[in-house]
Amino acid sequence: MPEPLSIIGIDTENVGHPRNDGTPGSGLYAVPVKLSRAPSGREARLLVHFWDNPNTWTTMHRQGIARVSGSSLILDGTTIEEVRDTHVATVRQTVAATNAEYASELATAERERESDEARKTAHEAVVRKVANDMRFE
Repeated sequence: MPEPLSIIGIDTENVGHPRNDGTPGSGLYAVPVKLSRAPSGREARLLVHFWDNPNTWTTMHRQGIARVSGSSLILDGTTIEEVRDTHVATVRQTVAATNAEYASELATAERERESDEARKTAHEAVVRKVANDMRFE
């Protein structure tokens, strides 16, 4: 099982720049949140899901701006100040919910694998016993 994801901080070298051309949203840009490792495909989908569907949120929350690239959760359509003032709690909640759900899914998959293995082993024992009891003479 992989280590749970954790938040390292803002990847300041890759923060985007606003267009500032007067069009709606032109003051917004991408803010990458660096994670402890690159999430698996499933974890990446969970991160986006939990960003879009947080347990608690404010009217400042923006669904649809999260994406994952490499080891970053990128909030594409915000500002660094908005992340600081509004989104930090949601990012924490998103990562925590992702870790909990992914761990639960892995545990369920492991239980299913163990159960399948136990059924296979039991079946093979029955096959061996019945085959040993057969006489073709």
